[in-house]
Amino acid sequence: MFGFNRYDLRLLINLFKMNVRDRYLGSSLGSIWAITNPLLMLCLFTYVFAFVFKIRLPGAESTLAYVIWLVSGYGPWLAFQESIMGATTSVVNASGMVKNLAFKTELLPIAGALVGLISLAVSLCFLFVLLVWSGSAITWHLLLLPVVMALQFAFAVALGMWLSAITVFVRDVVQILPTVLTAFMFMTPIFYPFDTMPEFVQSVSFANPLYQIAEGYRAIIANHLPDMIGLAYVAGVSLVIFYFGLLAFRRAKGSFDSAI
Repeated sequence: MFGFNRYDLRLLINLFKMNVRDRYLGSSLGSIWAITNPLLMLCLFTYVFAFVFKIRLPGAESTLAYVIWLVSGYGPWLAFQESIMGATTSVVNASGMVKNLAFKTELLPIAGALVGLISLAVSLCFLFVLLVWSGSAITWHLLLLPVVMALQFAFAVALGMWLSAITVFVRDVVQILPTVLTAFMFMTPIFYPFDTMPEFVQSVSFANPLYQIAEGYRAIIANHLPDMIGLAYVAGVSLVIFYFGLLAFRRAKGSFDSAI
């Protein structure tokens, strides 16, 4: 379905580096902003919820427990948003390459989605610092983090394959997507516990892959096994979306030259 060789891997890495470099082109700090931006957001949320609003989880003795719970869901979401936006604009932003070079253009949305891994790495490092600060136990459950990370990336690539092709022909996608993602974030229990949602919304949320991904991170951080059925569901949904997205992308890419 998707042949992948050593040359493609090198090209993918170079495309990833190019995406990061071009995104912060002209700024004084350059690519350092890829780390600084998510770190500043996480520090801001920690200050607001731990020291201003002082929100606590039920049964928790300090506000830090809520911050850890929040970051373990919001950090991955922030990375997912970066991946989707990067994948969506990947083909349009590389119009010069698409017109003048012969290569697997399917690699563009994958490289664009990879940008989100920087935010994810920053979020997980920040979360680890919070865990050490709170005195929480660090157990073997953290070894399961790469599984959830891979599923998150797979889901982002699957959606990005569709969105990157559509954006070539409908540029308004880039304008409306941030609003759609923000609305989707608030429909996903990122900032509030699942139990606070109405019952009919709870039943729908189980079908939300991002809910399953967020709960996977939170279970691991809480030293529990994640819901394997839920993660298997995410894997299945991602595979189906990617398969048909790849077919649609390949059918559309013959018209990219004239549309870009």
